[in-house]
Amino acid sequence: MEDWQSQSEQTGQEQTRQEPVDVLTFALWLVDEMQAQAWIKMGLWKDPITGEIQTDLRQAKIAIDCVAALAEVLKPHLAEAQRRDLERLLTDLRLNFVQRSAEAPSNQ
Repeated sequence: MEDWQSQSEQTGQEQTRQEPVDVLTFALWLVDEMQAQAWIKMGLWKDPITGEIQTDLRQAKIAIDCVAALAEVLKPHLAEAQRRDLERLLTDLRLNFVQRSAEAPSNQ
């Protein structure tokens, strides 16, 4: 019984000793979250909460603009391959947004 308790305490201590997340990692996570929201709001991915496809191009544009703003701040801190991937992501988001906007009724 004592061994189990000491293992449990040790595991608890290990969990509390985790290194803090650096800002670059957190910002890249935000880019990932915003790009996911952009795809969802363009109606190209299912909403993970509702399980439905819904389109809200105004919100998609905000998400894309957030990715673009974060990209400008992050570029000087990224490796060349990461910068290219980020640029490709932005291009894909923008091209899909233009296409979805052309297909959407004017009230979107």
